[in-house]
Amino acid sequence: MTRNIKLAVWHGLVALFAWRLWLFSGTVSFNSVIGFDLSLPAVLIFILLCSFIATGYVLFQEKRWALAVSAAVGLTFLAYLGWTWLNILAVIGFWLFNVYAVSNAKSNMHGRIRLNVRLALLSSLYPVVIGFFLMFSFAAYQSDILNDIKKSQRLPSQAQEAIRQFAKEFVGPRIEGTQKEKETAINQVSNETFNEINRFLKPFFTSAPPVLAFTLFLILLGVSWIFVWLSMLTGLLIFFILKKSNFIRVEKKQVEAETIII
Repeated sequence: MTRNIKLAVWHGLVALFAWRLWLFSGTVSFNSVIGFDLSLPAVLIFILLCSFIATGYVLFQEKRWALAVSAAVGLTFLAYLGWTWLNILAVIGFWLFNVYAVSNAKSNMHGRIRLNVRLALLSSLYPVVIGFFLMFSFAAYQSDILNDIKKSQRLPSQAQEAIRQFAKEFVGPRIEGTQKEKETAINQVSNETFNEINRFLKPFFTSAPPVLAFTLFLILLGVSWIFVWLSMLTGLLIFFILKKSNFIRVEKKQVEAETIII
């Protein structure tokens, strides 16, 4: 199998997984605990996509492929979520992060006595994952849920349910009476609390979309290491399979190294 065919297979897999990932974007829902739900298949597709992208950068190590990958991911992103200026800006940001990822992979694969694929994958995965999180945040900024909050001047019903659950856990045991009386008291406390929070936040609802989108980005950054390590482990498995199937070979070569003489 020639290098060009291997490149075509890699780009084809990236495009396929990207298409599946953005296809799952329509299944995003919201709950009262973390604010949004993603199906398990969507998370698995995201991990596979990140690992395939990073593994390709480790193998091919050319910055031009960052543009090709960004085009494959970005075009499907725009096709599903719309050709808006913000989405185009998100794709450009994703491309810049991928250029940095290729640079990291190349610097960790060259001039070494022994290849450290794990380090190369880790160094390229962080920019790739953050680039995706940037796209997620830009998409969230334009989502219906955030714009509905801005228009309604109220928190979504999921927030009210979260307050009710909190009141049930911490206030409910302290309320005396029948079960019906407890339920009535809990509903009253949660409704009053919800209304007070809405009154307090009313001046800030006009800026809700950018604030919540930025908050989402920060939350995703906080958990990025989970996706990076899962993608790294998947990438190592892919590298092992490619090596065993003779898709790639690891050869020993003599290299020159710089040294300082005083």
